[in-house]
Order: sequence, then structure tokens, then C-alpha cells
Amino acid sequence: MHKTQTQTLVEMLELSRELTKFYLSHLKGKDEHKIFEIDGKQFNSISWLIAHITVSENWLLLVCTGGEKVAIPWARQYGLGSEPPKKEDAPSFEEILKYFKEVHQKAINYVSKLTDEDLAKPTANGTNFGGEDSVGAIIKHAIRHECVHAGHLSWLCKLFDVKTI
Repeated sequence: MHKTQTQTLVEMLELSRELTKFYLSHLKGKDEHKIFEIDGKQFNSISWLIAHITVSENWLLLVCTGGEKVAIPWARQYGLGSEPPKKEDAPSFEEILKYFKEVHQKAINYVSKLTDEDLAKPTANGTNFGGEDSVGAIIKHAIRHECVHAGHLSWLCKLFDVKTI
């Protein structure tokens, strides 16, 4: 059976999330706030990555596409270019995970209802990735974005000496 473009994008969003959850599951019990430093360069912590993925998915898949965003009280702390908050100023990891799940479910429910015609429409706020201002382009960027950060989680597995394969 032929899949619509929307169905394919939703499938890829779910596969991206599965990859993130795979690495995250291997990091269970590790210090979510630990920041590794190598050659003077700091790596983002587990908690920062999951919060950033959450905030970005909310913005990309709900705000930019015209959906109804989830109100995340600490969103500005984890946006593009933000400095990681100190552990005592950060939300609990349990709260981050709660929003991680909520935003994703709401985004999947919303994106699933878009038609292929909706994907060709401009974003709600003029966001342009790769020279294209369209709902479809922003969803594709969200898929790439999460996969990049899933890769960061895989690095953290190595740094924590956790075997993944």
C-alpha cells in the first residue's frame, strides 16, 4: 500500500525517537547532569540533551507548523545556543522526561493529521531551513535534529563506558 508523505515523515519521527530512547535506556542510572570535558571542550549532559530535544521538538513540530505548543516552564534554558543551567537551577530529570514524552505524543498526533498539501504550506513563523520555508521542510529538519542529538547520547554512552552493541 502506498504511504502518504505525512505517513512516511511520522514513521521517520518515530524511528528517530526510538534511536534516542535506545541510547537513553543505556544511560539509565548514570549522572544525568555530568558534563564531560575533553581537550578543553565540554560535552552537553544527558539532561541538557533530552531537555533540548524536547524544547526543539515543541518549537519545530508544533510552533513552526501551526500546532498548539506545550507550555514548558524552563524552555528558554534549553534553546539554541543556551548555556546549560547549574544542576540546582535545572528541572528534575523526571520532569524533563515527562515533557519529553508529552511533547512527542502531542507532536505525533498533530503531524499525523497533516495532509500532503499542508506539508507544502509555509511555516507559521517564516522559519526557513535549507532554503525552504515549508511545513514539510521543518518536519524533515526535526528528524535530522533529533538524530544528531541521539548521536551525542551515543558518545555519552562511550564516555560512561557503557556498551551499546
